[in-house]
Amino acid sequence: MTNLNRRRFIGAAIGTGAVAATAGSWTPAASADSGTGNRSRGVPNSRIGIQLYTMREKMGNDANRANVRRVLNRLDAYGYSEVELAGYAGFTAQQFRALLDNAGLNAVSGHDGVNIDPDNTTWQSDYEQTLENANIMGQEYTGLAWFPGPYDDASFWSFLAQRMNEAGELAKAAGLQFFYHNHNFEFENKQADGTPFFDLLLAETEPELVKFELDLYWIIRGGQNPLEYLTDHADRFFAYHVKDRTWGDRPNEEDFEDVGPGAIDFPDIFAVGIATPKHYFVEHDAPWLSHPDDDNAEFITARTGATYLQNVRF
Repeated sequence: MTNLNRRRFIGAAIGTGAVAATAGSWTPAASADSGTGNRSRGVPNSRIGIQLYTMREKMGNDANRANVRRVLNRLDAYGYSEVELAGYAGFTAQQFRALLDNAGLNAVSGHDGVNIDPDNTTWQSDYEQTLENANIMGQEYTGLAWFPGPYDDASFWSFLAQRMNEAGELAKAAGLQFFYHNHNFEFENKQADGTPFFDLLLAETEPELVKFELDLYWIIRGGQNPLEYLTDHADRFFAYHVKDRTWGDRPNEEDFEDVGPGAIDFPDIFAVGIATPKHYFVEHDAPWLSHPDDDNAEFITARTGATYLQNVRF
């Protein structure tokens, strides 16, 4: 990693008012088109996606066809080609697939989950149904997005790695690729040697069975450098959650921000990660924080993210 990249990453990762004040006229858009080297690469249109969790309040969970069609059609109009699933908005897999097909959107990935209760003896058969639905949706990837802890028990992390290997075997048999999506706790909680438990997951999972989706907000929130992970483990990451953070801290809320206006230097990250193809999923956990009192908050967030990915260069 160059010193330039390290300096720019540190400024982007901190995301504080102090950094903003010293950054001069720097903006993500300016960074994308300037600097040393030829920043001529962009995100392929076919890989511009959004995690539908961003739109959950607009879609609902009660099989409201009109609401879901309105959301999906707008996403298509904004220029999204792909979506990542977070449930089916109250529909069956077959019904939701038809709605996506009608909107021209491809559900390449899903946060479908897998049971990680050590005492559960039927998890394999339950998971096979999950995989069947993923195939109905036309997915290539199926993943575990979160678990409720414990986060500080090394033996549980080792169990989790083994369970993910087993889930990866089942997914492979179904023609799918299993993956894990990070938050901040995998990096904040440490092994005895001081390294994050995320490193244990990388070490104890089989590379061909378990891939990773790198949430760029959460890894930075967890105090780690995405550039180093992308350099050292290039072939393990298949996708990003392109999630930005505010320049200043919100006192009582997470620092989520629309993609582009925020503090994270995505061009440097994307440039390092170009070694292996990626999917780029815009995500904002709470768009109303960026657009308070605006009923169209989710749509503004989605449009802003799509426009950024269509124009960013790295």
